[in-house]
Amino acid sequence: MPTFGPYFGINGGNPVYEAQVKGDIVSMMQAGGCVGAILINFIADPYGRRIAIFLCSTIFIIGSVVQVVATNVAAMMAGRFIGGMGVGACANVVPVYIAEISDKSNRGRMSNLWQFMLVIGIMISYWVDYACLQHLPVGHIQWKTPLGIQIIPGGIMLIGIFFLPESLRWLANRGKLDEMRKTISRLRVLPETHEKVIQETEEIIASIEEEREGKATRWVEMRKPSNIRRLIIGIIIGICQQWTGTNAINYYAPEMVRQMGVTGDTVDILATGIYGAVKVVVVFIFFFMVDHKFFGRRNSLLIGSILMFISFYILGALLMYIEKDQAIAAENGVEVPVSDKGYAAMVMLFIFAIGYEISWGPLMYVICAEIFPTRIRAICMSITMAIYLAMNAVIAKVTPLMITQLTYGTYFFFGSTVFAMTIFVWLFVPETRGRSLEDMEPIFSGPLIVLKNKEALRQGVRENEMKEKRVPQFDSGSSNNGESDEQDKVVEFKENINDSHGKNDITSQKQQE
Repeated sequence: MPTFGPYFGINGGNPVYEAQVKGDIVSMMQAGGCVGAILINFIADPYGRRIAIFLCSTIFIIGSVVQVVATNVAAMMAGRFIGGMGVGACANVVPVYIAEISDKSNRGRMSNLWQFMLVIGIMISYWVDYACLQHLPVGHIQWKTPLGIQIIPGGIMLIGIFFLPESLRWLANRGKLDEMRKTISRLRVLPETHEKVIQETEEIIASIEEEREGKATRWVEMRKPSNIRRLIIGIIIGICQQWTGTNAINYYAPEMVRQMGVTGDTVDILATGIYGAVKVVVVFIFFFMVDHKFFGRRNSLLIGSILMFISFYILGALLMYIEKDQAIAAENGVEVPVSDKGYAAMVMLFIFAIGYEISWGPLMYVICAEIFPTRIRAICMSITMAIYLAMNAVIAKVTPLMITQLTYGTYFFFGSTVFAMTIFVWLFVPETRGRSLEDMEPIFSGPLIVLKNKEALRQGVRENEMKEKRVPQFDSGSSNNGESDEQDKVVEFKENINDSHGKNDITSQKQQE
């Protein structure tokens, strides 16, 4: 926005200084996100996911208001930090919430909706910027309006959470089993006595019972080798997603487009709007692919990574020649029109977007939400998201400097990091498609190198698929017996929950009798 820099006094003609200040302002949101991702854990576990999401929305709205009224760089950075706390907390708790209310048969697609809405938001932000530049009078209103519009989605989430159910596993942990079973029935659109509702209820109860019988604190449980492995994989996947370079493009797309020779007051914003639209279309298509047995998690990461590092290497090479052409034109005092190389560079940017949105974009949240055990899921997600957002802050800070000083080398750098990620996925990231959240232990207790355990993992997925296909036939009598058995389990589990919370001592009384 043309008046943003002068308003905050950051248009002094020193490109390195301007890049540093821009990096500081942008990265403050990610810095706040690190804090929010950690602190929300102390709300999400004791008070529930819905309360936590309500708090995320409130904090984000406050941060947006501060940004709109900011009159100096310090105030703008404070608003970004506060808003970032809401974003980071939301990025922690929402994927967990989605995973905990989703059926295992479509959990990948449901978790992909998180990424789908993210890219829709990014696309809308690009087009809002474009509309403000095109239709609003030149002045501070051009950049204040987009900042103010942030309040709208925050308000929608703030109100919408009142119409959503609580997490199934949180309800089970709190002993609210009747509410949990009713919620399962509502979410699956099945009667409470349906075999699938009974089966899912039993799986969740068994998982929670096993955790309670272990009598281990969360921190003791986190020291289990299989859980350490899960946490390390989750953290590395989060770090990798940031170093794909996607947020470098999201934050500084107009500057990158100008590197390609696409210039003009609004042309660069228009090009980034098209980039955002491509991302939305690809995520929508991937929604129907993520739970397919061919793609799953692992293959999608590998295919997407290959597309990404190839497109970045080609993009870097094209920009190297574009810069040479621009240097020659500058010496001769002529202006270089957009060349075929510039258009080809834009195509490579779009191919990168395709690769990212069928892999690291949606699957980082899917994998991290589904690999952690229920008892330590919230704290593991907090750690993962805090480190993820810390890397996000680093990317936001260093990218403008990289664009200014490394120029086309920026794309060779990110291409190399994605190539390294491809090797990491091939060696260490297992396939988790088709397994329930309660059935991940065998995956992370096997050999560290995934290929050594590949057939066992495939067999586990096949067994789960066979379980899904088996639908026992019940007559009226057997159905009643099944319901009675399930109710007995619920009553017994309630007694255990009450005993563990100190509300009564039913179990000990039975033992004395």
